[in-house]
Amino acid sequence: MAHVRPEQLCALGIHYVMYPLDYMLDGHAEAGYKAIELVGEAPHFYMDESWNQNPEEVRRKVEARGMRVALFTPECSCMQWRNNYADDGAHRRSMEYLKRAMDVCTRLGASMMLTNACGGTLDEDHDVAFDRAVRHFEQIARYAREAGVTMALESVRPQESKVCITLGDVATLVEAVDSPSLGAALDTVAMGVAGETPRQWFDRLGEKIVHCHFSDGRPYGHLVWGDGVFPLERYLDVLNEFGYEGMLGQEITDGRYLEDPKAADRRNFQAFERYFAKGEV
Repeated sequence: MAHVRPEQLCALGIHYVMYPLDYMLDGHAEAGYKAIELVGEAPHFYMDESWNQNPEEVRRKVEARGMRVALFTPECSCMQWRNNYADDGAHRRSMEYLKRAMDVCTRLGASMMLTNACGGTLDEDHDVAFDRAVRHFEQIARYAREAGVTMALESVRPQESKVCITLGDVATLVEAVDSPSLGAALDTVAMGVAGETPRQWFDRLGEKIVHCHFSDGRPYGHLVWGDGVFPLERYLDVLNEFGYEGMLGQEITDGRYLEDPKAADRRNFQAFERYFAKGEV
């Protein structure tokens, strides 16, 4: 039977965007989570390329609730900071932001950051944008190695980027950079939108998959498990077959959850309880 350890489930707080940090952390802990993926955006963490709030204060709040920060995900989809800008000035500013985020990550007690290859425009030639992404991620991997951080590169949906919207692009980029500081992240929603499956991802990348954003979808949505059409048990079976023991980030973003994010957290965590070993809660 499919199985997962409770400590692999990693709460994300995007659906708490209308509530403060303490409220979000209470909701995560009350639902049963022991780990979180903290997103570096207001109102839960404030930073830009030149300043950040005190990470140790946030870490103390997380740990006081019996949880840990497993990953830090700096903002990488808004227009201010992206990893694949063609403009040199925008790229330099984004790299300063990313280096600061790596320092924040380690001070939070984490050693992994999730990111993507957004930044090009949709009318740009794919190969031009992809070649630039390889150069930029070679640079990012060097920064990550110096900081003692592993970067996890996820695919995104075609509305968000010209490159790295498919398994093929992510795998080719990770293989081209060829650094232990850069791995792949499987995002089930971007995967579903691309018509791909977890088995295809693990067949191609295997142990290079270092993180998952593991949410339900239709295939769009980043939904609570049970609100979409993805087969949870079958997906877990694939993870078990390939021996994946990493974190499963519960990225919940749909607007229906914004008013009562705690209820979404509880229902989402409960969807996994049947797959816990006896006595694990």
